Amino acid sequence: MILKQGLLGLGIILGIGLSATTVEAATKYVKVGNTEHNYLKTKQTIKTTGPTKKAQVTIPKGTIVEVKDNSHAADQKHGRVYVKLEMGRLSYHLRGDQPQYLSRRLAATTARFQKVRVPQYVQYYSTQKTYPTGARRYRVADGNLYAGIKVPANLYTTKNLTAPRLYVTADGYLEYYKSAPMMDLNVAQTPTVSAKITKVKVVRSSGLRMLYTKTAIPAAISDRVSQTGDQQYLTTIKRRYRYSATVCYQRDRPTSVSNIQVAAQYLVKGHDFFMHTDDVMPD
Repeated sequence: MILKQGLLGLGIILGIGLSATTVEAATKYVKVGNTEHNYLKTKQTIKTTGPTKKAQVTIPKGTIVEVKDNSHAADQKHGRVYVKLEMGRLSYHLRGDQPQYLSRRLAATTARFQKVRVPQYVQYYSTQKTYPTGARRYRVADGNLYAGIKVPANLYTTKNLTAPRLYVTADGYLEYYKSAPMMDLNVAQTPTVSAKITKVKVVRSSGLRMLYTKTAIPAAISDRVSQTGDQQYLTTIKRRYRYSATVCYQRDRPTSVSNIQVAAQYLVKGHDFFMHTDDVMPD
């Protein structure tokens, strides 16, 4: 009797161990690329916390999010994938009045996320471009467009430098800031308007992207094209395929170059805007 009980107990333990292994093996994960911009769609409601860990953020099912791979070596060994959500890439009504930050670490299971292609509305810039290690050139492009044609030479020596800013979020909102801190996303910013994009038209031959919204967009960057319906306002973003360069010098050595900031030039409703795309380090 004692022998039978011992064998029974051993069988239960082995069964539990095999069951756990089977469950882990059965769990499937989405594939996340090595680029800076990876897009997933939520298949269930995601709840996470803000940077202070006090405010809870709820991301509805069906939301397109941008993520960073956060898988550790042990995760990769067992085929597991973990990510952190780029909360600054979400629209204002989801992220709140917070600077850019990453969410807590989440298992990127197929029950929770679905891999999606780069949305059309953010394809006004190259989201999948990378440089090899040791290239001494770093990709910066984050989708933020600022009024002007180049990164200001006095950006880091002038206080309170502001400019109009335009941004298209991962979840499909057009956000416009009438006066935003120039290239500083580490401070809380409230958009002048945040409008859901209802339709996208693309003219690839001319680098033109046409974004329609139902919500009113300031006339500075948009035209009203209809009095009714979901496509009442039109904002055009035209890629000019021209670039500018700003040479930055070391503070303690004014004649020594620290880096060169490259910017791509755009037209938004015919007005000059630029996006900081690359940092080039001198040899």
